[in-house]
Amino acid sequence: MVITDIKAHVLDTETPALVTSFDGLFHNSGAAGTIKYTLVRLLTDTELEGHYIVWSEVASGRPPALAEVLRAMKPLVVGEDPLNREKLWYRLGTLWYGEKGSAFAAIDVALWDLAAKAAGLPLWRYLGAYRERIRAYASGNVPHDEGDIVRIARDLKQRGYTAMKLHPIPIELCPALRDAVGPDVDLIYDAVFAHTRQEALLVGRELERLGYFWYEAPLPPDDIEGYIDLRSRVDVPLTVELIYATQYREYVRRQAVTYLRTLSGIRGGITEMRKAAALCEAFGMSWEPHAYGGTLYQAANLNVQLATRNTLLFELPIEAGAEGHFDTGTTEVLRIDADGFVHGPRRPGLGLTVDWDQVSAGTELEI
Repeated sequence: MVITDIKAHVLDTETPALVTSFDGLFHNSGAAGTIKYTLVRLLTDTELEGHYIVWSEVASGRPPALAEVLRAMKPLVVGEDPLNREKLWYRLGTLWYGEKGSAFAAIDVALWDLAAKAAGLPLWRYLGAYRERIRAYASGNVPHDEGDIVRIARDLKQRGYTAMKLHPIPIELCPALRDAVGPDVDLIYDAVFAHTRQEALLVGRELERLGYFWYEAPLPPDDIEGYIDLRSRVDVPLTVELIYATQYREYVRRQAVTYLRTLSGIRGGITEMRKAAALCEAFGMSWEPHAYGGTLYQAANLNVQLATRNTLLFELPIEAGAEGHFDTGTTEVLRIDADGFVHGPRRPGLGLTVDWDQVSAGTELEI
C-alpha cells in the first residue's frame, strides 16, 4: 500500500467560536468568530483512505494556513508506505520552523486511521485495547450566573454524567456547584491560566476544601516553578495543558503537576499522544488529553485513551450544558451511556463515518 495523494475539503458547516477572556477572577466576555472544519484525506493505491477533520481552534487549523502546510508536507508523504508512521512522524516533525501543528496532527491521525482500517479493526483495538469504555466528563462553557450553573449541573447529573468541568465560573460559586451535584460527582476547575501565584494558592485551598477532582491551568504554562511551589502547598491534584512537547519532560521529571494534559490534536497527533502517555507512565503519572473539539478530534483521543492504562477521564465537549456544538462532518457522534461512560467505536479506524454530503457541499482546497 502506497500513499498517492492528499486532499482537503472545507465543510459547509461552521459553528460559533466561544472566546472567553478574564478580568481578575473571571468575567466572561462572550462569543466571537466561527470555527471551520476541514476534512484531510490520505489516498492510497487501494480503496482505503485515512481521514481526519481539523477544526480551527488555533490559527494553524484555519483553511488557508492548513493548506499551505499540507502543500509543503505532501511531497514527503506521497509515494510512502502509510504503515511507516514513525518514519513519517519524524520526517514531518523536522520539516521547518513554522507553525505546522494542525497539518502535522491531521496527517498522523489519518495514518493511524488508515492502518486500523487496513487491519479491519477499531483503532483502540489495533493499538492494543486496555478497556472498552471510559468515564466521561462534561466539559465546556456555561453562563456566568449561579442559577444557570446550578441548573446545568443538575441536568448533567440527571443525564448520567458523573464528572464535569464547567467554566469559567468564579471561585465563590464553586460551593453552590458542589452543593448542587453532591459529593458523588467529580468536579474539575479550569482557571485557564488566569491567576497570579497568590490567587492560585487561595483558589487551590478552596477547591481542596470542596473536594475537587483536579485543578487545571491556574498559572501560565511557562511558570513551572510556580506549579512546583503550588503543588507543595495544596493537596488538590494539579494539571496544565501544554502545547509544546518540549515542555513535557521537565513537567514530568520535576513532578510539577499531578496529571499531564496534552493538546496533541493540534500538535503531533496520535503518535505524540502515545509518547506522552508512555512518559507519564514511566513516572507513575496519569495522562489526561485535551479532547475538546470536533468529532474526529474527540474520536482520536478516545481511541488512544481506551488503549492506555494511565488515564482517568475522557473529555466530552458541551456548550451551555448541551452536547453537539462541535459535532460536524460525521454521521455518528460520541455520547455517554446511562452510567456516564463513552464506549469504543465498533467500525474500523477512528470509528466514525465521514458525512460525505457535508463534504460535497463544501469546497476543496488546493493542495
